[in-house]
Amino acid sequence: MTNTPTGTNPFEAFEPPSAEIKAEIERLSRQPYLDLERVKNCHGWMYELLMSKSTGLLVGESRSGKTVTCKSCADKYNKFKSGKGKRIKPVVYIQIPVSCRSRTFFIKILKVLNKPTNGELDDLRERALDALAIHKVEMLIVDEANHFEQKTFGDVRHVYDEDELNLAVLLVGTTNRLHAVIKDEQVIGRFLEEYELDRLDDKEFKQMVAIWERDVLKLSKPSNLAKGKNFNILKTATKKLIGRLDMILRKAAIRSLLHGYEKVDPEILKQVMSSTRWSNARKNN
Repeated sequence: MTNTPTGTNPFEAFEPPSAEIKAEIERLSRQPYLDLERVKNCHGWMYELLMSKSTGLLVGESRSGKTVTCKSCADKYNKFKSGKGKRIKPVVYIQIPVSCRSRTFFIKILKVLNKPTNGELDDLRERALDALAIHKVEMLIVDEANHFEQKTFGDVRHVYDEDELNLAVLLVGTTNRLHAVIKDEQVIGRFLEEYELDRLDDKEFKQMVAIWERDVLKLSKPSNLAKGKNFNILKTATKKLIGRLDMILRKAAIRSLLHGYEKVDPEILKQVMSSTRWSNARKNN
């Protein structure tokens, strides 16, 4: 192994991108949001939950677009209500970690509402409930709810049952995992309504690839990703899931730009797909 002399640039073999290419890479590095029909439909269902102060489960495979859908709904509704009271935060969105206990659950809520997170569990619980009331929260969205420890669902139930709050609660998670962890009959009885963000069919996926190339990648030359071999390998690699499609196409576009291409290079697209952890190529190794 050859050591790089001190003070030299280890990346000098790579030609630095122009300011224009840097700007394009920065743009492509940001999570996009498109007002898609399937997102609008899910937002409509979430709005019904919010208005009726009901509970629900939003499920789907990993990378099916659940998180982006929830965040965009929360942002839209909070902006809509923002002028009606400085302390109001109508929709609170939190994402919980693996093996989430009640303490972590309440701390996540308190952090979003800019409240102190010190104290014992009873203190945190009471402070979180007070904060939800003070900020007139209408809906609590808990993403990655399949990460809850079993006992924590009791506190989730308690938040929904609190008469003074009268808020909607939406649990979001991977289909099989979320169903597997909810074993409390009291919780099951409160979360009966379910909405699934499933895979796209072939026609929808073809439209989505064309939309992503046109409205997200926006490269100077056409990549023809919705045609021929490019489309077929994308369909296989992404399993027709929006989150996977977005990650692969933006990564391939960035790498193509860095290599001097004005469109997504087919070979680079294959490289990106083969390096993803869910690819068949890696599974077979």
